[in-house]
Amino acid sequence: MPTNGAVATSGDVTPSAATSSKHVNGESRVFTRSEKELLRVIGQHLTSMGLRHTADALTTESGCVVEHSFASNFRSHILIGNWDAALHDIDSIKEHLKHNNDLMIMQSLVLEQKYLELLEKGNKVEALKCLRTQLSAIAIGDQRIHDLSSFAMYSDADALHQKAGWPGVAGGSRELLLTKIHGFLPSEVMLPPNRLSVLLQQALDHQVDNCRFHNSASAQSVSDPNMSFFTDHLCTTENFPSMCSQVLRSHTDEVWYCTWSHDGKILASCSKDGSVILWELDPDTMQLSKMKSLLGHRRGASYCSFSPDGRYLVVCGATEPEEARLWSIPGGETVAQLKHNDDSYTTCAWFADSSKFVVASMRGHFAMCNTHGAVTRTWDGVRVQSVAIPSSSNKFVLAADSLKRVRRYDFDAERAYEVVSEDYNIMSMTLSKDERYALINCANQGIHVWDIEDRCQVRRYRGLLQSNYTIYSVFGGRNEDYIASGSEDSKVYIWHRSCSTPLRVLSGHTRGVNSVAWNPCYPSVLVSASDDETLRVWCPTEVGNGADDTDSISAGNDRSIPAVDRLFSVEEVEGPLEDD
Repeated sequence: MPTNGAVATSGDVTPSAATSSKHVNGESRVFTRSEKELLRVIGQHLTSMGLRHTADALTTESGCVVEHSFASNFRSHILIGNWDAALHDIDSIKEHLKHNNDLMIMQSLVLEQKYLELLEKGNKVEALKCLRTQLSAIAIGDQRIHDLSSFAMYSDADALHQKAGWPGVAGGSRELLLTKIHGFLPSEVMLPPNRLSVLLQQALDHQVDNCRFHNSASAQSVSDPNMSFFTDHLCTTENFPSMCSQVLRSHTDEVWYCTWSHDGKILASCSKDGSVILWELDPDTMQLSKMKSLLGHRRGASYCSFSPDGRYLVVCGATEPEEARLWSIPGGETVAQLKHNDDSYTTCAWFADSSKFVVASMRGHFAMCNTHGAVTRTWDGVRVQSVAIPSSSNKFVLAADSLKRVRRYDFDAERAYEVVSEDYNIMSMTLSKDERYALINCANQGIHVWDIEDRCQVRRYRGLLQSNYTIYSVFGGRNEDYIASGSEDSKVYIWHRSCSTPLRVLSGHTRGVNSVAWNPCYPSVLVSASDDETLRVWCPTEVGNGADDTDSISAGNDRSIPAVDRLFSVEEVEGPLEDD
């Protein structure tokens, strides 16, 4: 029986030439092109489910055969490893190929599979014969011949698989070969594999992408046994972080900043009280527990950053003269202290390899340091407000400065150029994971998102209150589909990236919210830090049962939100997405 849902046909009649008129219920029925294609796709899917007789009945009644007779023969020859027959099959349908070199590419793919399988079996003599006579004859290039010949030196199958980047016969290499070749064949000759499932998955992905509250870390799949095709995908707010599940009260003064480690297991919070507290997340309960307090910042800890490997934490001080510290994690020992005369380093960021980091001040000092705390490069005269380093870079830094701009600095080459120019004071900056977008908080202007590749502003987010105080915003949620920010009105604002008005407005804090941190690995967990000396953990209602001492609410709770605070009605918050 053919695999991948193929229905074998007799003769060499292509589906496009098949009978297009049948007597259905006693009446003559002429099928359109799209109808015939749909019937073929359904026939393929029925066959893949093992309903061969049903598929045959569909073909008989409609007159629409599923595939060219070539398809089943070729598929069978590939899957059993009959390479000579497979090459003959390809040659027989060359007039159907769209491009002249497609024939050569398909032949080379088949012969490379044959060559690698011979090596896998230990038959080097026949493998080299295939390489020197058949593969060389179709002019695949001297470099490719050289690469393939180098694989002959490996006698161990596992080494061959690793060096060739090839999974072997047992690893499904023949099925992968069929998938590659499908791309060169017209659908009239061979249907793409599992076409109906692919179309259904595309429809589901589209629904998920347009669901404003879909925040699940796991992908949705049509193969899920619990999947229903009777209704459209729709998430409710019950799966979205909108309930305060914990209030953390270990700090004794304003909490200025919080951030997660890259594995999402540890939260660090910085306070005016001079302490940095490390909190551990229980992934089962989504609850945070205190691990350790890092003490020593006499004038307050204002900002911190975990190294990508999780071994270190850099903590910066307040605007008054104060040292920055490099701490080991999780031990909590001071590795180094960084000082610069009467200045204070107030922001920092790590390079991707965790071997170095940068610290910067608002008085004009910009330094690169190693993990021993030694300064290796400096750049003076730059009054930096915020820094970010793309994860793919180990050379350059993006820095927002007091001149309302973001510049790219290459310390090694001692070069810098402007990437973003704002009309307003930049208070903070965050970079998206894909490194293309910068989230910029501007004084009295809300949040601006810049495409730093095309150097243009793409959207503004409004609703929050921010004057000249530093407030940090973040990308977050599944695929960073959301933006969250604190606000001087003591609320947490959440936007869907496609809409400029808030999706949710979370209340509970009693003073301004300075920072928010969306967990990078557990997208249902959001934490906010406030001048009210607390951190609040926000989870979905199905996870959190509500903190005992919290008055957390979300936009749309009529009884809880005073009229003066209801900037957006239920309909406005939960209505259609707006595309500015």
